[in-house]
Amino acid sequence: MKKFLILALLIFAVSFHVEASRLDSYREILLSNSYTIKYTNVTPAPRVTNKDRVELYGKSGLAAESNDFLTNKPKDGVITADGQNKYEEVGGEVDGKQLYMCRLSKNGEDFFFTKYKNKESERKWKYVGTRRNRVVANDKNYIAEILENESYGDADMSRLINAILPNSNENSQQAEYKFVAQGEIEDEDDNYNFYEDYRADLDSGKVEIVRYYFKDNELKKIASASLDKTPSGEDYVRRYIIEIEKFSPVPEENLLQLPKGVKDETKRKKSKEA
Repeated sequence: MKKFLILALLIFAVSFHVEASRLDSYREILLSNSYTIKYTNVTPAPRVTNKDRVELYGKSGLAAESNDFLTNKPKDGVITADGQNKYEEVGGEVDGKQLYMCRLSKNGEDFFFTKYKNKESERKWKYVGTRRNRVVANDKNYIAEILENESYGDADMSRLINAILPNSNENSQQAEYKFVAQGEIEDEDDNYNFYEDYRADLDSGKVEIVRYYFKDNELKKIASASLDKTPSGEDYVRRYIIEIEKFSPVPEENLLQLPKGVKDETKRKKSKEA
């Protein structure tokens, strides 16, 4: 592990003045707020505590690593947006069942719910929000997004996607990622042939390195490594791998509304007529 980190830091020590052109189109897609992203988080965060079974979503993202059923398992994710309307889901297969945590952001409100079904015997999804087939809107947490940047599914994916975007938010707690290198790469399976490297200087002198893998101009994978600590205080290298299945500028409009059969029970104040 230490040899890997030392080698990585040596590679990223020199900054190359080359424009990172392949990510430019993806920045434009994200900034347009019109996209669909499908991915698999191959390396979800390890379990830290045995007391985190209740929290199903975080301040600005879906903290799926806190769910007892999904911890330490690869997770699939979908994010789609059209303007200010956005849908996120994170989940995977658990004991033969498919379980996904979902958030629909619409008109300044957030709807959180879970969808699930038996992979082999059921064709239709079942939904639970506040109760079966019922949801109640929450006010959108704009403060969390100012501090943590916008959510893109689970915490790992959110951080690595935000690393693509310009760091124009001075209030954000996320470190600034700077382009350092790019070039051709050989892959035995021919899944990718080009890379772009970024680095961020974290707190206490730590460094995170991120590599974006491309097949020609198509983003196929994101890999990252950073120095972290175990609960006992020992240093170790935390590695992340995100496989990109789809990154399209076309939103999936059918996901930007509550699923059929799910009722919105939010009690909203009626605006006074002038």
